[in-house]
Amino acid sequence: MKRILAIILALVMVFALAACGQQAASGGSNQSTSQQGSAGSPKQDIADAAPAEAAPEAELKPIKMGLAMQSLQAAAFHAWADYLEYRLDYEAEQRGYKVDLTVTNANDDVTKQANDIRDLIAAGCEVIFCPCLDSQAILSSVKEVHDAGIIYVSYCREVSHDAQGDEVPDLTVNFASEEQAYAGMVDLFNIMKEDGVEPVKLIDCYGDKTDENAHNREHGLRRAMEEFGYADLPVVEVECGHWEPDVCGQNLAPVLAANPDANCMYSSSDFLNSGIQKAMEDAGMWHKHGEEGHVYFSASDMYPLGIQHLREGYMDTAVDQGCYNFAVHAAAGAFDLLEGKEVEPVQLVLGTQSTYKDIEEILATIPLWGNDYADY
Repeated sequence: MKRILAIILALVMVFALAACGQQAASGGSNQSTSQQGSAGSPKQDIADAAPAEAAPEAELKPIKMGLAMQSLQAAAFHAWADYLEYRLDYEAEQRGYKVDLTVTNANDDVTKQANDIRDLIAAGCEVIFCPCLDSQAILSSVKEVHDAGIIYVSYCREVSHDAQGDEVPDLTVNFASEEQAYAGMVDLFNIMKEDGVEPVKLIDCYGDKTDENAHNREHGLRRAMEEFGYADLPVVEVECGHWEPDVCGQNLAPVLAANPDANCMYSSSDFLNSGIQKAMEDAGMWHKHGEEGHVYFSASDMYPLGIQHLREGYMDTAVDQGCYNFAVHAAAGAFDLLEGKEVEPVQLVLGTQSTYKDIEEILATIPLWGNDYADY
């Protein structure tokens, strides 16, 4: 597995509970929400596994699983895949299985992802994990998986809320994406209050509108605005294509030109930051916290570039993805389903919250996925 030794060495650091993000409120009796670090860490895994003796190879029960990746374009997508492979191997060892995992890559092609899932069904996979490209289009694939008697895990992305019957995944493990935006914007508005700055106009880099995470984050943004009494704050939306930094930057440029009075911004993912930075530099609006003309800026995910911009003060707040704990929940849940155990059907993970003030302390104490994958 690529870079797994480096990843594990980075992840065995102790999680600092004081720096972890706040736990999101449950969205219903069928949802559970976890913080970064709450489901366990590699250090705990190793401690738990140490007393057990591995079963002889001949006694291990072979099982085929598939991961139908939507893309491997972004650093986070590599983290999703690598961490899941590691956790599946860990769970398998503890439970007496040997996993044969097949990973496919749809390269941002909805049709190819559907065909990849059909291939995984034909290959005899008993569990299929999938971060869907299109939350509506994927429903037919979920039904095909269930028609074949196979477990479907919606991994790191949710299917459409229109899903019914066999279109509903057996397990959904995803960002607490609404809480990501909400928590980041709460921190941002608090910082603005501390600085004595009132929001005038907000720029909203929405994200991919075929991805439920983008819609969820929009809800979180609006919740924070309402909570602080900013329900009527003017918001200018920026189309970002399918999580495309260049598209975001191209569409942001005329928005900045038309709204030079905007003094705060939210981006649904700091994966878009290269495009955002260029557009803001060209508009003369890219300034660090404390500098004249600074636009207060919050974003979700904490990609490597987002971490850099947080450290430099161009971004004020962020909440990361908690990628490792996605894999913890997804792997354990998949094996529980195979063994006939009940699982919470929707499990949401809230990552670590950070601001420009505490990012250095967090990097020194918490193994953020974006730091592990800084070379991607």
